Amino acid sequence: MNEEIIEQIALKNKTEDEVVEEKRMITWLFFSIAGKKYAVKSGDVLEIIRDVAVYRLPFMPNYIEGVLNRRGDPFTVINPRLLLGEKETVPPEEPLFLILKRDDDQLSLHISDILFFAEMDENELNLIPGNDEEAFFLGTLGYNGEEIPVLNPNAFELLIRKDLGSD
Repeated sequence: MNEEIIEQIALKNKTEDEVVEEKRMITWLFFSIAGKKYAVKSGDVLEIIRDVAVYRLPFMPNYIEGVLNRRGDPFTVINPRLLLGEKETVPPEEPLFLILKRDDDQLSLHISDILFFAEMDENELNLIPGNDEEAFFLGTLGYNGEEIPVLNPNAFELLIRKDLGSD
């Protein structure tokens, strides 16, 4: 009798374990660049800053606007418009920057506007098949009937290293 009860309890626990799948939620930051929406994992962003001067650097690729000073630390400013296929090459008028959280580099993206944060299941990211680490897009997120491209912050660092010969 006791063995039957123990088996029933074990079977019930096993069934409950199989049914309970833990969803992994990710918070995404949605922003715009030249009127187009993009997203990054909020965990890839260290800070969002506004109204900071950008100091131009000579002999840099055209997508590098220069450097900004964040509490005494220089951050390379990337204008992603040129890299994402925008025809307009003029930098955004509003000085708004995403400071990217990096272990070994100090990068920022010059963006147009912060739109919103949204927490979504990690399975909602539609990965681009066959993408490599140098691709600017990881995939897309469906949000309110739109497919919003998700940027790959690592691609910007890899491009700079490649273009400046510091692989």
